[in-house]
Amino acid sequence: MDVVLANSITSLLDFAQTFDFIDKHGSRVALVRNFSDIINAKRDGKVAWILGWQFADALQASEGNNWTSMPPQTALRAYYELGLRCVNLAYNLGNQFAGGCLDPTMPLTKAGRYLVQDMQEMGILMDCGGHSGEQSSLDILSLAKRPVVCTHSNAKTLNDNPRCTSDRVIEGIARTGGVFGLNVISTFLTWGYKDVKKDRVRQRPPVATMDRFLDEIDYLMRLVGPDHIGLGPDFVHGRGTFKVDPEKSFSFPIEMTYGEDGIEYVRGFEDISKIGNVRAGLMSRNYSQENIDKILGGNWMRVYQAAWNA
Repeated sequence: MDVVLANSITSLLDFAQTFDFIDKHGSRVALVRNFSDIINAKRDGKVAWILGWQFADALQASEGNNWTSMPPQTALRAYYELGLRCVNLAYNLGNQFAGGCLDPTMPLTKAGRYLVQDMQEMGILMDCGGHSGEQSSLDILSLAKRPVVCTHSNAKTLNDNPRCTSDRVIEGIARTGGVFGLNVISTFLTWGYKDVKKDRVRQRPPVATMDRFLDEIDYLMRLVGPDHIGLGPDFVHGRGTFKVDPEKSFSFPIEMTYGEDGIEYVRGFEDISKIGNVRAGLMSRNYSQENIDKILGGNWMRVYQAAWNA
């Protein structure tokens, strides 16, 4: 089953362009508004496309939302009707709602707490960890009434990078019944705070191997068990080449990335067509068929059904 969670649909123009794309490629792609849409997409041989945000800036007061009224009046319902089904509140840096991963001690704000409760009642899947700060993520988990996820990150215990997530958050996600989606961007597996004084060109590490990625799954198996592990590859194909110079970027500092010439993915899992390599690797490590099926999509399906209202 092919399910794509697109976390970069951030503006009305993005939504409009997405609808145009789906109209053009409707024989191959289906927009997901409820759990049944995923089932129907599989039946029809289509890719199921879930729309999400990596930050909720569109709901900030400066965007025309009324946070002085009681209760606050935001555009969240309108975005829900357009198809928004997954939200992370902050992207790397803090905003009016939450701290980003570069603001790890910043708590969820009063407005952020309201949004978490409103989104869960509305049936929007809450995303935390990864781009979100640790304390804000813990605050989100404390308010959880439905499964909460981390869509694309890695274990901070295995590599201390600001984009990686602490055991406390991962364990909290599991307690909600949620899923931790493992990222396959090499930097987050191999580079971090320990490397800030290195020559980022001459001393960058080799591209992460499939074994290194499978080690992440092994670690999560020990930490939270097979029901809370999923894939969150963070593939950005089709959106142009992502390049960043950490010496010139405030939100992508040197401890986060050494500045790829385009993103480098785990060797052997450079795009979704290579997912068979992950299955083969798990089989070689004696994972049961049941647990492989959970990790490669079953857990996500369970969470979508529990987190949405339809």
